[in-house]
Amino acid sequence: MLDDIPVEARKYATKPFLAVIRDLYRIKDVDGAAILVSKMITDGPPPVNALFNSVINGYSKAGDVEKAMKMIKLMESRGLKPDVYTYTVVISGYAKGGLMEEACKIFSRAKKKHWKLSPVTYHTLIRGYCKLEEFDKALKLLAEMKDYGVQANVDEYNKLIQSRCLKALDWERAEKLLEEMQQKVLHPNGMMRALIKAVKELDEEIERCRGKH
Repeated sequence: MLDDIPVEARKYATKPFLAVIRDLYRIKDVDGAAILVSKMITDGPPPVNALFNSVINGYSKAGDVEKAMKMIKLMESRGLKPDVYTYTVVISGYAKGGLMEEACKIFSRAKKKHWKLSPVTYHTLIRGYCKLEEFDKALKLLAEMKDYGVQANVDEYNKLIQSRCLKALDWERAEKLLEEMQQKVLHPNGMMRALIKAVKELDEEIERCRGKH
């Protein structure tokens, strides 16, 4: 159907091409979507950010971040600027694979290009560091968010509180995070309070046992 669009009308036919690319993304035929983008570059209509983002997102979710980065380079060669969403999906792809060094390189690049990032960008990195139990780096990112005009949300705090409690058994730091939430008028759920209390009681019990011996 796309081939049947008259040559003179192709430059105005971005919407049908976008619809097909999104359908290819939904059925996980990302290579097919990338081929269609290449065809658009050659024959028109010129691909826009949304088209590239669909392909980049598809590759990132499939764990093929190398191809996602190639699409970003192609996008930039066309004079288009990757937005915060573009960078975030690539960061997510690296973070899911535990490649935090690569994720941070893209993060640094995003900060240079955009004065304000999305909370999702930070949450993706924080989650990645927590997964690797690199809690200090996750906490550093949480503190950095406000310097870039990004308000931390409940998800960031919940993830860090859970990680400090369940993986590090550090109820004291978790309690401080809970206090920060309250100062920022964020509302922790009862589960977080109960988790901190349980870990605190466990720690006290361990100390009592050590005292007996």
